[in-house]
Order: sequence, then structure tokens, then C-alpha cells
Amino acid sequence: MKHATAWGLKFSLGAPLAAVLAGGLAFAPRAGAADDYPSRPIRMLVGFSAGGATDLSARMIALQLSERLGQSVVVENRPGAGGSIAASAVAKAPADGYTLLYTSAAHAINAALYKSLPFDPVADFQPITTVTTTLNALIAHPSLPVRGAAEFIAYAKASPGGVSMASTGIGSSSHMAQVLFTSMAGIQVNHVPYKGTGEAIRDIVSGEVKVTIDAVTAYLPYLRNGSLKVVCLGDVRRSALLPDAPTCDETGLPGYAVRSWQGVLTTANVPRNVVDRLNREINAILKSPETIRQMQAAGARPLGGTPEEYAAIIKQDIAKLKELVSLAGIQPQ
Repeated sequence: MKHATAWGLKFSLGAPLAAVLAGGLAFAPRAGAADDYPSRPIRMLVGFSAGGATDLSARMIALQLSERLGQSVVVENRPGAGGSIAASAVAKAPADGYTLLYTSAAHAINAALYKSLPFDPVADFQPITTVTTTLNALIAHPSLPVRGAAEFIAYAKASPGGVSMASTGIGSSSHMAQVLFTSMAGIQVNHVPYKGTGEAIRDIVSGEVKVTIDAVTAYLPYLRNGSLKVVCLGDVRRSALLPDAPTCDETGLPGYAVRSWQGVLTTANVPRNVVDRLNREINAILKSPETIRQMQAAGARPLGGTPEEYAAIIKQDIAKLKELVSLAGIQPQ
């Protein structure tokens, strides 16, 4: 397996907005949509299980969006295929703005992992806005006798393929974070994919699977009560959220940094006035002090921005991920 060195040993699932503004896409205004939007409930599809980082963030946004729009925004979980089941449903929905996709960096990952999808990750969707970027960590059962990246790498090398590492599904951001780590570290693990974070947490807490790399959001209660531990953070600097946790960068894997984003898309060709309304309302939610407080407490940072900025992030990440998939020796299916 080749080592991932193409970006100076750094990779971010969801680039900072400032880095992708140049060359942003232009979206022409579209005629259409009734001025009374929304006049009925809105569906927000989430391609991952209830209880995971993406689901928790989606429900927080949906609740506040319901209040601002004066219509129910109902979250529907459709887990499976790295988020592709939910994405496919949204791609085929009427272009009226009443079906939204709350997704993660897995949306870009799928474009790199699969030769053929039942939708085009770019052309079949209209970006609305990014929502958050989340802190990732190498998280383990307390019985795993390691602390820091170097100790974990040595442990894995002593038993090639003997360490089981959970992910939230093939093609998920958790899986790609794992691929990057193992490629950079030169180790082999036994990948155990789950349908979502909730199922993975259950088996890691029980000790059936010893370790994962994932967004910390859904794991915080277990980290705080000692049911799980952080081996190292997937960042180049420590976090105030987990001040005692070392980074992978400082403990033996220089440059390892992965942050996953979440965002809202809708079906292609939704009228621009509808897109602008949704963008305006979600950005207002993200500027709320209470939203900022809740997200930071969950290990996330609010982003926001324009549809054009989000479109550029998705395109940039697809290009990066295709290179990572190639470097890791993964054959697109």
C-alpha cells in the first residue's frame, strides 16, 4: 500500500471556505417557485443512522429551521451505502425545495469510491450551504494498551491485520480517515464497516471492536464517563473540548489532520429564490450564539456560506479524494 504523501501528509475532508473562493461556480437565477415557499412540510433526508454525528447536527438545524420557516422540517434517516441511498432519493425528488439532503463529506467520497452511482454527485444537486466541520479522533476501548499515534502504530505492526477498526460504513468519512491513517502509518487493520455511528459505538463500548476513527460528537458521553478513550486527535493542534487528549500529529504521525464537514443540498434545478431563502435561514441559525455554543460543545464548528462556496468545496474534495483512493490502492467499485 502506498503512503499518502501527496499533500505534505495532510488531508482535510472539507477545505476552509477561504481556500476555495477563487473560481467559484456561477449559478444563474431560475424562474419558478411560488412566492409562498414553504407552504407545506419539508423533508430532510439523512443518509446515516440516528444518533450519529450527522444525524444529531441535522436534527438541531431542522428544529430551528422549522421555527424560522413556519413549517415542519421532518428528519428522515435512510442509512446505507455511505449515504447514497438518501442522496439518490433527493436526486430524484421534484425540484421544488421540499426535499433536502443533510449530508457529510461522504457525498464527495462516494464520487471517488464508485465508478457508477445512481446519481451525479455534482450535477444532480443544488448546494445550499455548508453547516459544520467536526473534530475527528482515534477512539478506543479502554482495554487497548496504547496512548498516542506511535504506540498504536507499534501495536498494529506487531499484529498485522489483527486490530479490528470500526467505521461508519464503506465510503464514509470515518472510513476515509481510517484509510489515510493506515496509509500514512504503513499499517494494516481489519476494517469493520457499520451502517452508522450508533452501531459502531455499541460494539466499541462492549469491546467487540477495539478502535475507530470518527467525529467525536456522538462519542463524547462515552469519553467523559470512561467507557471509551481518545488515543489521539485527528488534528495538528489540541482542542479545548478535550484538553488532555494529544494529537496524532504530536504523538507519532506528523501532519495527520482530518476534519469532516456537513452541509445541506437539494435537488438540481430548484428555483433560486427557494435556494436563497434556505441559505439565508440556515446561515442565520449558524450565527446564533446558542447554536454556536451547542456545536462547539459537540466538537463541531459552524461554517455557513454561499451555495457557490459549498459547490466549490464539494468539487475540490472529490478531486482530493480520488487522489487519496489511488494512493491507498483502493479500486473504485
